[in-house]
Amino acid sequence: MRVLKGLIMVVGVIGILVVATLLIGYYLYSLSPPIQAKMVQILPSSDAAQSFDEKINSAKAEIDAAADAGQAKQVTLTITDKEVNSKIIELRAKGELPVRDALINFGDGHFLTYAVVDTPGINAKTAMIGQIEIVNGSPKVVIEEFNLGKLPLSESVDGRVEQLLNVMVRLQMSDVPLEITNIQIKDHELAVIGTTKTGK
Repeated sequence: MRVLKGLIMVVGVIGILVVATLLIGYYLYSLSPPIQAKMVQILPSSDAAQSFDEKINSAKAEIDAAADAGQAKQVTLTITDKEVNSKIIELRAKGELPVRDALINFGDGHFLTYAVVDTPGINAKTAMIGQIEIVNGSPKVVIEEFNLGKLPLSESVDGRVEQLLNVMVRLQMSDVPLEITNIQIKDHELAVIGTTKTGK
C-alpha cells in the first residue's frame, strides 16, 4: 500500500512538473524575441513598394534578354530594406503572406528578420540574424542566431531553420539563369551581383 501511494505521488509530481514546464514554455514562446530589440523600425511607403517591383522586373528582363542572346552579362540588383518592408506590407494587405507582422533590416554584412507567424493558439514570434554566402554560384543563407520567443533553443534548431531557408532559396533561384558572384549587405541595402548563364 505504501509503495502504491509512493508511485501515485511520484506520478502526481511528474504531472505537475510537466504542466509547469508546458506553461513556462508557452509563456516564453509568447514573448518578443531578443533579436527584435536590435532592429530598427522602418516607415514603409507605396512608392518604395513600387520601386521594389520595378527593380525586380527590370533585373528579370535584363537577365532574360542576356540569357536569350547567349550573353554572359554582369547584372546588379540593389534593393533597400525600406523597399523590402514596404513590399511585405503590401503582400500582407493582400493576404499573400501568412504573417501578422514582419520586419527586415540590412546591417553591416548581416540581415536581421522578425516575423509574427499565425499558429494555432498563440502566434509564433520569430527572429533571426544571418549572412548570405556564395557557394558554386548560388546564395546560401547562414543562420547565426534564431529566436522563437524567448524559448531556449539548441543549435540543431538553427541548423534545421537554415536548411529549410536554403531549400526555399534554391527553389526560387532554380529557373533564374544567373550565376551569383557576390552579395553585399550594408547601409540598409542588399546588392546581388551575378553573371547571366549562356547555356554553353
